[in-house]
Amino acid sequence: MQFFFIFAEIKKNHHIMSKNIKNSFLYKAVILLFLIINVYNVKAQMNCEISITEGVTMPVCYGESITLSVNTNPVYIYQWSKDGVDISGENSFYLTIEVTQNNVRYGVKVTNVQTHEECSDEITVTMLESFEITFEQTQLTCSNNSAENGQNAKVLATATGEGYNSFIYEWGCETNEDIWTNPSNPQEAIGLKAWKEYYVDVTGITSNGDECTQRATFTPKAYPNPTVKIISTPSDTAYLQNPYVKFGFEANMDSIEHNSWSWAFFNNPENPNEISSTSPEQEPTNIYYQESKEGSPYRVELTVKSADYGCDTTFSADIIVLPVKLKIPNIFTPNGDGINDYFIIDNDPTASDEENDENTRGFEYESYNPLKDYYLRTELTIFNRWGRIVYKSSDYNNDWDGGKLPDGTYFYVLECVGQYDNHRYQGSVTIFGSGR
Repeated sequence: MQFFFIFAEIKKNHHIMSKNIKNSFLYKAVILLFLIINVYNVKAQMNCEISITEGVTMPVCYGESITLSVNTNPVYIYQWSKDGVDISGENSFYLTIEVTQNNVRYGVKVTNVQTHEECSDEITVTMLESFEITFEQTQLTCSNNSAENGQNAKVLATATGEGYNSFIYEWGCETNEDIWTNPSNPQEAIGLKAWKEYYVDVTGITSNGDECTQRATFTPKAYPNPTVKIISTPSDTAYLQNPYVKFGFEANMDSIEHNSWSWAFFNNPENPNEISSTSPEQEPTNIYYQESKEGSPYRVELTVKSADYGCDTTFSADIIVLPVKLKIPNIFTPNGDGINDYFIIDNDPTASDEENDENTRGFEYESYNPLKDYYLRTELTIFNRWGRIVYKSSDYNNDWDGGKLPDGTYFYVLECVGQYDNHRYQGSVTIFGSGR
């Protein structure tokens, strides 16, 4: 065979060699040798025995690639078949297949183009059945769909298949980072990141000692980070004479369960990023000591944690603190028409002292905050023209409609107790159009 290829190369370059050795003894010897080899190839007994890839024994593993081959000869042509059916285009001395079926017959027919002799051979490829790899995420994590957060997922891989006595599990990922497994159960990987792909190589071992390895991939899922809604009482705005704001939060039912929290309060208008105080309480109360600067409300932050899943989320809210400037009407019309029916006192921080001194009608009943939002405590006393008390409330809630008093002018004294100052308001108010 080797001599044939030597001759072919010599013949290919015949125009070069002929100039030098055409009449030489070496040239004549090569020609003679070629003729002898050619006669041997024609008359040699054909051998069609199929060989399998060196080192591979039956049965082979599912998905494994193997090569079937026969002796090669330049005067041979080949046709491979599968289960008795010719495979189109497979006319080489070898055939490479991926094993996905058991007990498949592969055959080859070899033809000598010079003598037209034929021979054939068959081999049955047996396969170890594949096994199934399933995953169970035994512990979720949270990441807000980011692989950089949440690193506490746990995933259990389980292989099952007939004919396999045991399985060996090896976890990994494409970035080649170390994967930790449960010391008592190597099937379970721990400390995995959410939304990152991991793989496990499982080697199944049969009762005969045969081994097959399969790979499966898994991407740990995650809950969104804990989400809550901050609630404040009063909401959004506090007043300097009653600067107590109670905070709390409501958890989103669709988010991961939280089990701890912490509050941070930023109470310094000169340095809005400086934490003034913190609280571990679920519903803390914060006291503000200075009104907000224009455009710079006070910030409060809530960090909600889920220690079981290795994640946390911080939420923030803004609180504006305003000074108290009460606007007290000097007339109201309790005629039952739903307009200006009550003696309503409200805050108007934008009003000047001159505006507050002007005659004004009362507010719409549904458009005010209760006085307790503005001061810690208020006391309202109403007198008639002879100085007799006709109405008194130690916690006035904007609910006086004149009672059964007739139309006329009355006098009030409003005592307001605040956190930093006490204020006293007094003046007159006219009941008009009541029909009494």
